[in-house]
Amino acid sequence: MLNPPVQLSVNASTGQKVTVSVIALLFLAVLGGIAGVATLVLGGPAPDFPDSGSMDTPFDGFPGAGVKVLFAVIAVLMVGFVGTMVLGTYRRRAVLSGTVLEVRGLLGSRRADLATARVWIDSEPEYVRNPHGEGTIPTGRRVPHLVAEDPGNGRRIRLRLHSMARTLLPPHELNALANAVESGTRAGSDVDASQAADTATLLRRLADDPIARLL
Repeated sequence: MLNPPVQLSVNASTGQKVTVSVIALLFLAVLGGIAGVATLVLGGPAPDFPDSGSMDTPFDGFPGAGVKVLFAVIAVLMVGFVGTMVLGTYRRRAVLSGTVLEVRGLLGSRRADLATARVWIDSEPEYVRNPHGEGTIPTGRRVPHLVAEDPGNGRRIRLRLHSMARTLLPPHELNALANAVESGTRAGSDVDASQAADTATLLRRLADDPIARLL
């Protein structure tokens, strides 16, 4: 009997989705208000200033059209950014169906069979928003990733083993990944088989070791 698919906890929670949606709506409302005011100001008649006798310049007539184009470009970029943020929040997910891992992102989905793929654990430094200024700062922690590479075409997928709350995935999800890695045979290379065994062991350690779960 096949095990039911395991929805991995890498996607945004309902509360996070609601928060992002509300922020996006407020941002678009503000942007719409600014656009309305700008349209009234730029579309109205130009003020009738007394002739000062100054010479015409090549830039006469530019401000109105130029500002409109510039504002339109900025508005499109900002709407695109907000749309990308919302879409990424709603689309991000990862599902383990048997031994097949599917990771879905903003631009599409990728799959890998963990029973036959080359697998290993990688990591990267964790950064958070700087509370005292702009940019990000390192936390000193490293975020583990499960990497799976198709031995046939070399395509890779990366699964972040942290949830959106910056904690490790739940133990039962990490153990399910370890079971999928261990379930297959890798006859092509002893190195791949040994690496898969090490990966499964590390996944179980992350699931069961209280110290490791502090990562």
